[in-house]
Amino acid sequence: MEFKRNIRVSGKRIALGAAALSSAVVLGFAGTASATTFGFSATSQSSKSQISGTYEYHYSGTADSNNPKGGGSNLYDGKFTSSTAKDLVAGDGVEAVLALQYDEYKDGIWARKSNVVAVANGTKTWTFSNKANVTAYACDRAVNTTKLLNCKAAW
Repeated sequence: MEFKRNIRVSGKRIALGAAALSSAVVLGFAGTASATTFGFSATSQSSKSQISGTYEYHYSGTADSNNPKGGGSNLYDGKFTSSTAKDLVAGDGVEAVLALQYDEYKDGIWARKSNVVAVANGTKTWTFSNKANVTAYACDRAVNTTKLLNCKAAW
């Protein structure tokens, strides 16, 4: 019996410690104005396209907490620097695309945006505001079409 009680107490301590750490991490991200920056690189599932660049984001505020359509969620601003989509197999009729998926807060409403072409066979730098859950993808796209193929997330 004594052994079981010690396990329960230890389990509770571990759970409380994990909850405290999780809260600290969430508060740390939400309360800081410092930017998180990292390089990224990915190759499409077909290995015909490659993306790379630098991604930076920082907490910029909170959506209107009185709004029932997504209020209270964190907003992020940031930028993509020297973001490149490179075609690895020339002459095959496929071009390289750096595509994005993200949540955007606009006019008081969150909307999911998918398959947003940010760069096709080139390099760009741009900034963004009021976004969340941003992910970059390496994709193929047949020349003169809009359908993205063989996409693979960079993170």
